[in-house]
Amino acid sequence: MLLPTQQKVVRLAHRPTTEIDPSYHLPLTYERVPTFDDDGNRPLVLLHRLYLSIDPAMRGWMSSARSYLPPVPINEVMRGATLSEVVAVRGVSRLKVGDVVSEFAGEAGGWQEYAIVSAKSVRKIETWSDLCDDNQQIPRELPLTIHLSILGTTGLTAYFGFIRVGCPRLPSKSKPPEVVLVNAAAGAVGSVVCQIAKNVYGCKVIGVTGSDAKCRLLKDDLNCCDAVINYREMENEVSRNAQTSDPAELFALKSIEFQKQLRKVLKEIDSKGLDIVFDNVGGYQLNECLSRLNYFARVAICGAISGYNNDLTKQQSGNTVSQTGLYMKHGMAIISLRAKIQGFIVLDYIKEWSHAKKDLARWVLEGKIRYQQEDIRDGLENAPTALVELFRGNNNGKLIVKVGDQLAKKNKIVSRL
Repeated sequence: MLLPTQQKVVRLAHRPTTEIDPSYHLPLTYERVPTFDDDGNRPLVLLHRLYLSIDPAMRGWMSSARSYLPPVPINEVMRGATLSEVVAVRGVSRLKVGDVVSEFAGEAGGWQEYAIVSAKSVRKIETWSDLCDDNQQIPRELPLTIHLSILGTTGLTAYFGFIRVGCPRLPSKSKPPEVVLVNAAAGAVGSVVCQIAKNVYGCKVIGVTGSDAKCRLLKDDLNCCDAVINYREMENEVSRNAQTSDPAELFALKSIEFQKQLRKVLKEIDSKGLDIVFDNVGGYQLNECLSRLNYFARVAICGAISGYNNDLTKQQSGNTVSQTGLYMKHGMAIISLRAKIQGFIVLDYIKEWSHAKKDLARWVLEGKIRYQQEDIRDGLENAPTALVELFRGNNNGKLIVKVGDQLAKKNKIVSRL
């Protein structure tokens, strides 16, 4: 089939300081499909986007605040992790037309239907034969999108954050199972952390999530949590009964109630404290967990989604309470408990991704991690709204946007390049 000349593109038009307005901050445009415009020898590939991962980190990339990656420049294509198919190749390359490749944060952005990138900047996705031992049965029913969820940076974030930063130990005759708390536990990363903790390392797991349905998912369906906390139900109860609308006072009230919930679930699982906290949220949840740590506990800071919609370029004043809450109310306890708090980025471990993917694939085949159908929205034009929905918690599992259907699978591609 003949490739189109026009494509959909989403660019960052303005930097948000509160919640994202899809049409204002991330407007959709129609632009020409790029072509190889020089005769150089550098290997290049023309990619057709298939799927776009929607991740909390995108909100940070939209800010001008300092981070592990440079901010997305104004009027540039919005950045995102993708699965794409190769539809044209220029120069000598290991890639061929029809190959499906992944990008974590593509050099051409990600939020567009077609892009030209250097061949070395993309990674051909592994087949199950690459990831499995010879004696393992290769599944045929798992979709391509698993390479953006369990076998993508979602699963890798859970893997390295829990195993490398959390440093779990297996239970023994002399040492009981470690106690792990995961917030945003029903999310894409959190649910994988819970399953690794419970099913691979034999930990007792407490999951914090935002609805009764998600609590049931963790405790009854995935069977990866021994106890759960519905923080949103708790917050709603606090708001209904509070005689104040002051954010700082509400923050304090939520902290008190969450501390009660922690005591309740720890008693429920016959434990006195937390050995590992995998934090995706920040805010009062992180603060109150610090007061419940055991000696030599480990806290892995993966994200702070409770504060991503704040203006990250502004400093918190001394007399205000940040909704992000990465200040440590119980910070002195860290000293006496000899606990460790460490932030991490999945890119820190990029040289070990191949080994980690094999472990994750093996655990999927062994039933220790259960594949969950992703929440897939159709059309690049719906990506900005999907990002807003992510921060509102209106997604079920890993959130992905389907950008296009595979062309090379069914058709001979004819390009104008």
